[in-house]
Amino acid sequence: MKDRITDDDIKNFVTNRPHVFILGAGASKAALPYGDRNGVECPVMDGFLKKTGLEYILQDTPFQYLKDNLETIYSALHESGKFPQKLEALENGVRAYFDKLALPFTPTVYDYLLLSLRDKDYIFTFNWDDLLIQSYYRVWKITKNLPKIYFLHGNIAMGYCESCAGVVHISDKFCPKCGKKLIQQPLLYPVREKNYHFNPSISNAWHDFLIILKNCSILTIFGYGAPPSDAAAIDLMKEAFSSTFRRYDSIEIIDVKPESKLIEEWDPFLSPTNYHVEFYKDFFDSFVAKFPRRSIEGYVQTKLNGWFGKSSIELSPQSSIWDIGDLLQPLIDRECNNDYSII
Repeated sequence: MKDRITDDDIKNFVTNRPHVFILGAGASKAALPYGDRNGVECPVMDGFLKKTGLEYILQDTPFQYLKDNLETIYSALHESGKFPQKLEALENGVRAYFDKLALPFTPTVYDYLLLSLRDKDYIFTFNWDDLLIQSYYRVWKITKNLPKIYFLHGNIAMGYCESCAGVVHISDKFCPKCGKKLIQQPLLYPVREKNYHFNPSISNAWHDFLIILKNCSILTIFGYGAPPSDAAAIDLMKEAFSSTFRRYDSIEIIDVKPESKLIEEWDPFLSPTNYHVEFYKDFFDSFVAKFPRRSIEGYVQTKLNGWFGKSSIELSPQSSIWDIGDLLQPLIDRECNNDYSII
C-alpha cells in the first residue's frame, strides 16, 4: 500500500487538471482594440448607454442623470416598478447593439486564445457579445480539439432548451435534439437581485464553473475587473477556489490596471496559492502564449521540474487564421497520437 505522495504523484496531479480562463469586458476590448470589422466599438458597463446611443431610453424618467453604468441604471428602473417598457427597451437595445459586432477578417486575441487551449481546458465568460463564438466557428476549421465555453451572464447568440436543459446557438431557433423552440437567455437583471438560479441555463453554467474552478491548475483572469455589481458572484468564486489545496497552482491576471490595484482586487484568490501569480498587460506575454496547447505541461516543466528551457512554438501576431494553424500544426498533429510533449 502506498503510504506517501511522491513528487511524480504531484506532477501528474497538476498535469491532468485544466487551465481555466475567466473573461470580462476587457478581453473583448482586447479582441477589438480598433473596433470591429466596421469600426464599431465594443463597450464596457461604464458609459455603456452613451457609447451605444441608448441614452434616449432614459428620457422622461428620474434616472436619466444617474451615473452611466448599465447595470446600476437597470436596477434603479426595476426597483421603481414603474418602467417595464424601459426595461424591455434596454434589453432589446443591448441585444441589437451587440448583434452588429463582427470580427475583423484578421486574427483577434480570441482566435489565439481558443487555439492555444485544448478540450481539457475551459473558458468562462461574463460577456454578452458573441465574439468568442464567432471566433470558435472559424478556428474550428483548424482543429476540433478546442476548450469548452460557458456563459456566466448569458449571451446574445445562445438559446436554451427547457426540455433538454441544453444551451445551443440561437440561430438554430429549435433544439436539435427535441425540436422545441429555443428560449433566449436573459442578459439584464437587477444588481441587488443577481440570483443565478432564476434561469436554468445560467444556473447550470455556474454549477459547473464552481466545480471546475476548484480543480484547475492554472487560473487566468483576462479583462475581468470584479465589479461591485458582481459581489455575490465573487463570493461564490472565492469560496470555490479556496476550498482546496492550491499551493501547486498558479494565477495569471491579464489586465491594463496597475499591479497594486489588481493585488487589492484579487488578494483572496492569490493567498491560497502562496502568491504564485503573474501579471501581464498583453495576452502575448502570458503563459498560454509561451506554451500554446501545452500550458499545463509547460507549467509543470518550468515551475515544478526547474526546467529553464522554452517551447520552440510560441504565439506571435500572424496575418491570418491559417497562419496560426500552420504555426500550431506540429502540436496538433502530435495530439492525434496522445502526445502532449513540449516541442
